[in-house]
Amino acid sequence: MTLRTQFQEQLLLNLVLADSRQDLLDQLTIRILGLRSATLWWQADGVMTPICRAGSLRNEGEPTELPSEARYLLSLTAGISLSPEVLAVLGLRLVHLDARQTIAALNDHRSSLEWAARTDALTGLLNRRAFDTDLDAVGAAGGAFAVVFIDLDGFKVLNDRFGHDVGDSLLRGYGTWLVRMTGAWGQAYRMGGDEYVLLVTSFPGQPAEFGVWANERLQVPFVDGVTASIGIAWRHESWRVSDVVRLADQRMYQAKAARAAAQAQTEQAQAEQSQAEPSETNPSS
Repeated sequence: MTLRTQFQEQLLLNLVLADSRQDLLDQLTIRILGLRSATLWWQADGVMTPICRAGSLRNEGEPTELPSEARYLLSLTAGISLSPEVLAVLGLRLVHLDARQTIAALNDHRSSLEWAARTDALTGLLNRRAFDTDLDAVGAAGGAFAVVFIDLDGFKVLNDRFGHDVGDSLLRGYGTWLVRMTGAWGQAYRMGGDEYVLLVTSFPGQPAEFGVWANERLQVPFVDGVTASIGIAWRHESWRVSDVVRLADQRMYQAKAARAAAQAQTEQAQAEQSQAEPSETNPSS
């Protein structure tokens, strides 16, 4: 094997291993004697656009099409030509790099679509679809977990009084609060409207302790007149995961009904007390 043949085989190998268009041109200018400048062009709709260059960019000849990919053109230092083997490898490697870039872009797009499909657009929390998927996975794993349903009482009144912008801010803020409070213990989801769910998988205490903690720490801390009705169910309470979810939902509505009944009782007591108080009369003159 002659030195020239060895040199060309090494060049072809380096081109095959090149990881970018720029790397292809760099290999040419480094290894081909007399090649001081190389420019790769892209041709579309009759317009040529330079996309990368190597060398000093002077005295280049006219761009010529590459084999395998006519949309690429290559211009080199005047008087320098490449062998058909080098041109063929250049064209094929460019096709490969383009395909790899397209695959990466499609994967990114797919990841974006999957993220959007699992995410609530308003709050950034995971959504109902994500909850169903994650719940199935947790249930199949067989470990302990709790489902926590949360519904905001008084939200509709606030939303109607102050407008959707204020209501949306509350929903986002409460979602952030849930994430902060839950931490590494589990995952927060927005189910829609003013309803949220927590999937708790690693609370360090007992279920009773979690119930106390949840009813204290998961209330709405920053808006007067808006409270959270909370229902909690644990995996050990039913062998069916769907029953655990149903139980948590029922307990949330029970908490909501109890809160409403207590509020009504308080208002009635206040009204009765007001009626029982003697009215003030002006002293006679």
